[in-house]
Amino acid sequence: MKVGIPRAMLFHHYGEYWLNFLETLGVEAVVSEATTPDIITSGAVHADNETCLPVKVFSGHIIWLKERVDVVLVPRVVSEQYGTLACPKFMGLPDLARALDPDLPPVLAPRIHLADRRYLWAREWYSVARALGGTRLASASAVAGLLYGLEKHRVQARARPAAEGMTVGVAGHLYNVHDSRASLGLLDRVKSMGANPVTVDQVVPSRARMQAETLSRRIFWGYESRLAGAVLHWSRTRSVAGILYVTSFACGPGSIVGALLEDQLGREGSVPLMTITLDEHAAEAGLITRLEAFIDMLRRARRSSPGGLSVGGAQGVRS
Repeated sequence: MKVGIPRAMLFHHYGEYWLNFLETLGVEAVVSEATTPDIITSGAVHADNETCLPVKVFSGHIIWLKERVDVVLVPRVVSEQYGTLACPKFMGLPDLARALDPDLPPVLAPRIHLADRRYLWAREWYSVARALGGTRLASASAVAGLLYGLEKHRVQARARPAAEGMTVGVAGHLYNVHDSRASLGLLDRVKSMGANPVTVDQVVPSRARMQAETLSRRIFWGYESRLAGAVLHWSRTRSVAGILYVTSFACGPGSIVGALLEDQLGREGSVPLMTITLDEHAAEAGLITRLEAFIDMLRRARRSSPGGLSVGGAQGVRS
């Protein structure tokens, strides 16, 4: 049996744990190819027009898997940390996938509910493991490995390689930042301009949570709370020269958190912040121009004022 996993959305957060789960069961996993223009076009055609870019990318990956697998694994992520809930689109992804095409293979949708400290949702993963042909022992081992990986992901930061020179914080969902086609190669472009990008997953989660709790308004979405905390950590510790806030057009949580951060950082005299808004129509020329201007401004600011600049309001990038 071949189990398909779309290389989109929360695959960039938890994909390695899902793959380890299937490997423990001895099941063949088929991961869709890296995002291409054709995948984005296919997703835009099949998905609702009002959905955000990541959902359209996800839809394109689901269609890519259609003729290649027997079933598709699309976990229903309910929460990513205690006291918060996931974005509604994460909860509805399995239903969205089933609605894309009547001829799609069956969709397996076990929950991930990290706010449930009793781990009752792990029973659903055990049921999936058994349905895929796993023995009792293999199924229990696969679930235990998954829980261990998710817990490690929740409390640990990804290793940050040593680097010299100017550092720029890139705050955005990993499926925006690490998908080189959806982000138009944002991280590589920052590197090519002589700056060192750091991402949200390289900030210790406990530090991000502590900073997020200082906001006047509580953020109820789990990853957005971590993202906001990471931005505040970078700004308040002056560990970056500037911050790129990356969001998607039509992303509700992203627009709300972006406005909240602009207000907070504006009152604190933050390091410079620029907002980049991505959609399926974005062109490389507009992005490159904005990045070059932003990074050049950071270099001039460092030379003239080592303490940094105050934020002048976010600027959007859509081309």
